[in-house]
Amino acid sequence: MLMGTGKEGRINRLAAVLGLAALVLAGAVRLPAQNTVETRLAALEARIQQLESELAAARGMTSQPVAVPVSASGSRLEGAFLRPAVLTSPARLEMASAAAAPAAVMAPPLQAGTPDFSGDYEGLNFFKGVKFGGFIDAYYGYDFNKPPSGKVTYRNFDFNHNSLTLSQVDFEMTKATGEASPLGYNVQMTFGPTADWVNSGDPGVGNSTGAHFMQYYLSWRANVGRGLTLDFGKFVTQHGAEVIDTRADWNYSRGILFAWAIPYHHFGARATLPVSDKVTLAAFLVNGWNNVVDNNSGKTGGFQFIFNSGPLSFIQNYMVGPEQTGASDKRHLLDSLLTLKAGDKVTFMANYDYGMDRTSDGHAHWQGIAGYVKLQPTSWFALTPRIEYFADTHGFATGTAQKLKEFTITPEFTLSDNLVTRFEYRHDWSDAESFEVSDPTDDATKQDTAAIGLILKF
Repeated sequence: MLMGTGKEGRINRLAAVLGLAALVLAGAVRLPAQNTVETRLAALEARIQQLESELAAARGMTSQPVAVPVSASGSRLEGAFLRPAVLTSPARLEMASAAAAPAAVMAPPLQAGTPDFSGDYEGLNFFKGVKFGGFIDAYYGYDFNKPPSGKVTYRNFDFNHNSLTLSQVDFEMTKATGEASPLGYNVQMTFGPTADWVNSGDPGVGNSTGAHFMQYYLSWRANVGRGLTLDFGKFVTQHGAEVIDTRADWNYSRGILFAWAIPYHHFGARATLPVSDKVTLAAFLVNGWNNVVDNNSGKTGGFQFIFNSGPLSFIQNYMVGPEQTGASDKRHLLDSLLTLKAGDKVTFMANYDYGMDRTSDGHAHWQGIAGYVKLQPTSWFALTPRIEYFADTHGFATGTAQKLKEFTITPEFTLSDNLVTRFEYRHDWSDAESFEVSDPTDDATKQDTAAIGLILKF
């Protein structure tokens, strides 16, 4: 259809051009001879503003000129940007739609039984603030005693002699609590012989599916003091200098105290309260040592005191409760940990444990001490010697009445942010013939091993 002539036709033509330009801009059509998307849009905006002014003048209206940025090179387009509201003011939308915009077409209504996915998927809010991670731990170890069973005596996790072994594969999902998010949780799944060993003594789990859940607990932060955190579920023990998670340890093999003086995990409730910048208190009420389902009618209680001044930290733990199946006699455990950082490159750590329980022969005692020095001369290399003494006077822990000692040296190489390898030499000795040997004439009071461990973090 031809447009009229004269003033009215000129107005109609300008309105049509303006509407067409608005649609082009809304569709983000590229313009030639411009260097960037921003400058092209800026040029189009400037043209629209010019057309608006001409249209207003033709209708006898007044329009205020809009300045276009001028660059140092003198170009009115270089460096210009598109204002967010350029096509959203009611007047411009009205003019554009009246001149050239087609009639809006309403979407057909949803038919019965059709799910509506138009809203936000609220289920994803569950993962806000959640951290995912894990690691793979593999090793090769060699026992110079060449044990016929193929197992290294008194070891935890690095059991196998002369074998390439995948020790554990770990996946974890954690949501920490905070003032803005009082609810949290921790789910840590572990697969491999390490998970089987840790849960093998649990009468309620054994080596079933539950053995692969190393930790699973819910957390709630209450506005009490500096923030009281309550946890309920299964969590690793608070005792000791070493942990099941290989990433956090200084040596590759776990020491004697970790293996024989303390528990692995607990199931129950934990309350943690920071009382100052340096002091934190915690209390525990759990089923016992290493069990999800209690093996007697009693419960175990614990207390923890933490002091941390930066370079110096001290942790004192105490736990008491019945632990033997069907028995009511109390087991006591005192665990002390002292850590001192001497600058950025040297850290000292000492751990002491004392335990006591009752047997048919009376009270049984065990105690031990471990010392560590971590030397970190560079970001990619560390060297950690460890020495331990463990007195199992009545043979309650290891099954043999003995004084057991060990020395370990562990060079660690950080190959990347995700890959760490540890080489290790370890010498164990005892005042009893308690180590497995390949020949009866060999010295069964000592054991020498070498290993290499590889930890891949993700």
